[in-house]
Amino acid sequence: MTAKTFFIAILLFAQIGFVSGQDNVDTEEMVGFACYFGGQPSKTVKKVTKKLKNRRYKAIKSMLTSDNNAERYMAVIALEKLHDLKAIKLYDIDYENIDVIKNSNELVSICSGCSSFYKTELHRLFEPDMKNFASNWLNYNFKDFKK
Repeated sequence: MTAKTFFIAILLFAQIGFVSGQDNVDTEEMVGFACYFGGQPSKTVKKVTKKLKNRRYKAIKSMLTSDNNAERYMAVIALEKLHDLKAIKLYDIDYENIDVIKNSNELVSICSGCSSFYKTELHRLFEPDMKNFASNWLNYNFKDFKK
């Protein structure tokens, strides 16, 4: 087997693995900050980023009760950061919704890079070993934040 044939075979197998790795995920309910070959954010991440930039905090708050688990996760991390920065006030109902999400066994799709696609329970995204999952996105989107 020549080097060229070997290289083509590797690319083919990588592509097959890439496609089959995505079979079990829902791209409409996906959280990912650097997905696929281009390192693009998922639709939900783009949606929340746009709402943040446009200061549509009430719209983000309404995502706490969304049927979309990716939106619910993104709402929690964005709202908690906004609250820490004293940009918004969270009320009892917000804390109740956040608590439900942080303890939820509902599934959310995750992408990371070009080959890591999987589903996990929402509560897992709030556990210590996953704390860094959204840290770069949070740091970037709040680095120059002003109330």
